[in-house]
Amino acid sequence: MIYLDFAATTPVRKEVFDKMVKYFFNEFGNPSSLHKKGQEALKAIDLARNRIKELIFADYFREIIFTSSATESNNLAIKGLVFYYYFRLKLKPHIISSTIEHPSILEVLNDLKKLDLIDYDLVKPQKNGLIDIDEIKKFIRENTVLLTIHYVNSELGTIQKIREMAEVLEEINRNRDIKIIFHTDAAQAPLTEDISVKNLKVDMMTLSSHKIYGPKGIACLYKKNNIILERILSGSEQEFELRPSTENVPLIVGFAEALELATKEREEVKKYLKEIRDYFIERLKKEKIKFEINGDINFAIPKILNIYFPSRNSQEILIYLDEKDIMVSAGMACKARAMTPSYIIEEIYPNSDRAQKSIRFSFGKETKKEELDYVVKVLKEFLS
Repeated sequence: MIYLDFAATTPVRKEVFDKMVKYFFNEFGNPSSLHKKGQEALKAIDLARNRIKELIFADYFREIIFTSSATESNNLAIKGLVFYYYFRLKLKPHIISSTIEHPSILEVLNDLKKLDLIDYDLVKPQKNGLIDIDEIKKFIRENTVLLTIHYVNSELGTIQKIREMAEVLEEINRNRDIKIIFHTDAAQAPLTEDISVKNLKVDMMTLSSHKIYGPKGIACLYKKNNIILERILSGSEQEFELRPSTENVPLIVGFAEALELATKEREEVKKYLKEIRDYFIERLKKEKIKFEINGDINFAIPKILNIYFPSRNSQEILIYLDEKDIMVSAGMACKARAMTPSYIIEEIYPNSDRAQKSIRFSFGKETKKEELDYVVKVLKEFLS
């Protein structure tokens, strides 16, 4: 089996699993309980929260809010802010985002618009997949309260200029009564990119465990201390009254461990993934397979490579590769079952067949050159 879908999810590292195990069996207490078992569990959460706070250079412990997924974190960031402005301050807010965001951004905006709680505008990407800061500025209104732009695109791997956007907003905010808050979905970033909120200058940031060799079902939202959100779930007082539910202690512990390992190994992993990606491209060229790269790899993480094969439909390629025990995807996992062409590629390449004939290859620390040799061999057989 050759797995080349690491952008969809990663396996849990042994070091991560080993840290989690005791919280399933021995230290299984409910963190809200006052007895020793409960306090052991609460201490584990506090330590994990503090580790993540330090890894992303946040100022305060309470700025890390644990959730069940990046989708939930994005929902909390956007809906929590909108509910505060609309219901507390009696202001109908305006939001700016892009047309190539993850569905957990775009669908939230769409749902809020249907309820007439917000207005929003979406910026179109440039040909290289980057969002133009000047285009963002054109959409700013008096009631604009939020800019939400992903850090790394999950289909193209494009790295957005988050710090530059933040600096532009800083300048704009100096002359505004209503400050524009900046949120970024950084789920795909930690293995290769800097996630310091000090360096990025963001107000909110979403991170996910299962993209970085941690367990599924756990993520977090970084929220700067002075930002007020309304909770979107009702219940008890966990997560500083922002996310009620009994905390999943083993997963939280695993998430913190995975993020620390990712941070420590970032440069080494980035170098290896670039070597692997470049090797794959050269092998495709050497075998004279007709292909084009979607987006611009000069502005992309080396983990993700999206390729257009003009001679075959992506579904045909996927089925054939799967029969040969090669696992890839045509785009983000959450849209895979819909069998619809990638809206992200359609935005970059309108009026073309690229969205119907593209495959996303995403590499991991485990990917070997011999595996890629086999993938190229199989592709050549099928596409020639």
